[in-house]
Amino acid sequence: MFGTLGPFLSVLLTIVFIAVYLLLSLIAFNRGVPRRWLILLVNLVLGGTLIGWLVALYLATRRTTGDRSPRLSA
Repeated sequence: MFGTLGPFLSVLLTIVFIAVYLLLSLIAFNRGVPRRWLILLVNLVLGGTLIGWLVALYLATRRTTGDRSPRLSA
């Protein structure tokens, strides 16, 4: 599949694929999510499946207990 693309484009596509694959873990570590190592594990082991990737997405982007913003009362 990658034989007709050339070496530079093959390496570039591989790097982009790995970055997208690990994007959820990068988000979790950047946000300082308490269970970021669990998210990395789920992403590495089950990230290739849609369900595993969605679970990692939920864990990486859900609101933590310290993220609660004050509610405006009407």
